[in-house]
Amino acid sequence: MRSLRVALLIPLVLALAAQARPADPARARLSKRERIALCEKKKDVPLAPGDPQPLDFKGSSMNRPVLIRRTDFKAEASSLRGFVLLEAVIDEDGCVRQATVVKGAGTILATAAVKSIRRWVFEPATRDGHPVRVKYLLTVNSE
Repeated sequence: MRSLRVALLIPLVLALAAQARPADPARARLSKRERIALCEKKKDVPLAPGDPQPLDFKGSSMNRPVLIRRTDFKAEASSLRGFVLLEAVIDEDGCVRQATVVKGAGTILATAAVKSIRRWVFEPATRDGHPVRVKYLLTVNSE
């Protein structure tokens, strides 16, 4: 009987220990400057196939990412008018990864929008207080 109690308690203790574990230092609260520097290093690094898949932000119960740095279009697109709809993965550090054009593809404006968005930096989306990787739709207007 005693071994049964121990066998039942082990998963409970492990679950509680996992919840009490301190946050990963790499995911600790970064200053705006540190987050921007981190994202500059990760700008052209693709997501690895073994990485966890991003969550779909639509209709979920998580806090949305908050933009903390936005870069403008390059000069070649500055005279163009219109909008581009993009889908991007915003990772756990708030860095934009894998930006793709959803609407407005094949234009100089779309190319400039993708280049610009890859340099944007966000406070990451969070679920239950923990940063998560999400797919997020972004609209870029050039007026």
